[in-house]
Amino acid sequence: MTVNMGQISSNRFHSSGEDANPVPFDIHLQDCSTAVSQRVGVSFRGVADGKNPEVLSVGEGPGIATGVGIALFDKDNQLIPLNSPPGAWTRLYSGPTTLHFVAKYRATGKQVTGGAANAQIWFSLTYQ
Repeated sequence: MTVNMGQISSNRFHSSGEDANPVPFDIHLQDCSTAVSQRVGVSFRGVADGKNPEVLSVGEGPGIATGVGIALFDKDNQLIPLNSPPGAWTRLYSGPTTLHFVAKYRATGKQVTGGAANAQIWFSLTYQ
């Protein structure tokens, strides 16, 4: 799955911790059975930003943006901690279930400089 974050001006950010450019994305589950599990939780794993461990790193080097990372939020706009067990659970339904999330750029420093801001993340599902 690819989530296209689009382009945003680096001067959109004025302080560390500021979010911009929310992009919704979904994880679609098929053929769910509530006979075994009634809830599902999602954990996200990836390389955290060096200044903020709750934000995905966009990398380092020539042509890479600085002072910014990518933060993930649940359907209630609550920040999802990286590299942690599921913190929220979603009720499963027989058949398809859709999990809703939002990715946002987040300033990790006082100054954001322009460049590529790409990240990779892996997700795992835990059923209860």
